[in-house]
Amino acid sequence: MSQGRGRIAFVLVAVVSDERGGGALCPLDAAGRPAGPTEVVPDLVAAVAAREAAEHPRWVWSTATAIYPTLLRAGVRVDRCHDVELTEALLLGHAGRWGEPRSLAAAWA
Repeated sequence: MSQGRGRIAFVLVAVVSDERGGGALCPLDAAGRPAGPTEVVPDLVAAVAAREAAEHPRWVWSTATAIYPTLLRAGVRVDRCHDVELTEALLLGHAGRWGEPRSLAAAWA
């Protein structure tokens, strides 16, 4: 939830966990550690839409290409997000390492 300009109280992780459109949401602290229980939801689109409308969090997901198209098709837009795969690609490119693996697992390694 935002707490004034430039201050974020928590960050959410959205992870699609099944093929039926469900998923999980987990609040994170400033260091990226879980700051509360993971909420498993049967309808990830509805859960993201509700949380976005109520709190406008900064979303973190492994890759927007796996999550965001489904949200857009349902008319859900988010204000702020971090795409871990894209961030990893930018960092690798800056280091002159284009073409190396850039998945969430690669970033974690």
